[in-house]
Amino acid sequence: MFGKSKPKLITDETKIKQSLARRLQPSGVFPNLDEAVKLLKSKSLRVYLGIDPTGPDIHLGHTIPLLFLKQLWKLGHTPVILIGDFTARIGDPTDKDATRKPLSPEQIRENSKNYIDQIYKILPKGSFEVHRNSDWLDKLSFKDVIQLASHVTVQQLIQRDMFQERLANEKPIGLHEFLYPLMQGYDSVAMNIDGEVGGNDQTFNMLVGRELEKKLINKDKLVFATRLLVNSGTGKKMSKSEGELIALSDSPQEIRRKILAGDDSMIKTMFEICTEKSQVWIEENQNKLPREWKEELADELVRMYHGEKAVEESRKAKEAGGGGQLITHFISGSLSTSNSEAKNLLDQGAVEINGNVVKDWKYELKQGDKIRIGKGEFFEIK
Repeated sequence: MFGKSKPKLITDETKIKQSLARRLQPSGVFPNLDEAVKLLKSKSLRVYLGIDPTGPDIHLGHTIPLLFLKQLWKLGHTPVILIGDFTARIGDPTDKDATRKPLSPEQIRENSKNYIDQIYKILPKGSFEVHRNSDWLDKLSFKDVIQLASHVTVQQLIQRDMFQERLANEKPIGLHEFLYPLMQGYDSVAMNIDGEVGGNDQTFNMLVGRELEKKLINKDKLVFATRLLVNSGTGKKMSKSEGELIALSDSPQEIRRKILAGDDSMIKTMFEICTEKSQVWIEENQNKLPREWKEELADELVRMYHGEKAVEESRKAKEAGGGGQLITHFISGSLSTSNSEAKNLLDQGAVEINGNVVKDWKYELKQGDKIRIGKGEFFEIK
């Protein structure tokens, strides 16, 4: 899988700093920016991203560090993808207010079977290494785990915000959850890695790996913490559980629907960290009307993951057959999932026909009528 010749090493500090600036959290480079630039210009480095297969899809949140790795590859470095098929059995406690349910080996295999094919949509074939942490974590004896645990203190772990919140709310913390950052940290040692990239919510785990590498093999690992997709209204990370995240396997129409239904204030950020549009283009276009700005973003994401031909197809409205009263289409299920949902949508003014809000169940539809449901569902009567 690894074998494609990587680009020549770039030593221009300005280009390196530009690549690091776009997707990284401010102060998100460890030990510091100057040291990172110094190492990146001196030799080709191996930098890894770990993905636990807790679900079958690579989603837009994953693409942020993946696009960062693509930038590093263009600078002459080697991306490394680590499938966390062992750590997925433990479950990352990051940002969780309750213990994760464990996954079976069968679930993990099923979830991860298409990961690499999805990653090829961002990183070229042959440009990266692939590893699975079960290859070394499965082989650790209980004695090995105890020795490894001696390098991390309880004080370090208990200081994490999510653990403090659980203690304050009298919610349990599993001992195995303390072991998660230890296992993730050991991944760096096992791969003798030069750097790690992940969302800024993974900074603690990544720094544990930096500390373990220093103690066990006397190597200073670079850590790169990327920005997250955060809903500016709620302040929470966009999540799979809320149905907000876009998967690379989503259809072109579904990608567009989710973008159009999203928060207007997030569009510029998504252009910056989830696409490869130039920063100059983004600055020049950021004052467009929100709807037009969203359409541009949807176009770009569809183009990235489904190709140019899919862009126009994704713009077509779904078809709802026949005319008649609006209520007949709701009852048939072509415009909503239930009658109660339909009533709520109408009462809340969430249904527009040809640009006008409609609340009348008996509205007579005719051929060519364009219906908008909520923010992102569009239909045309045929």
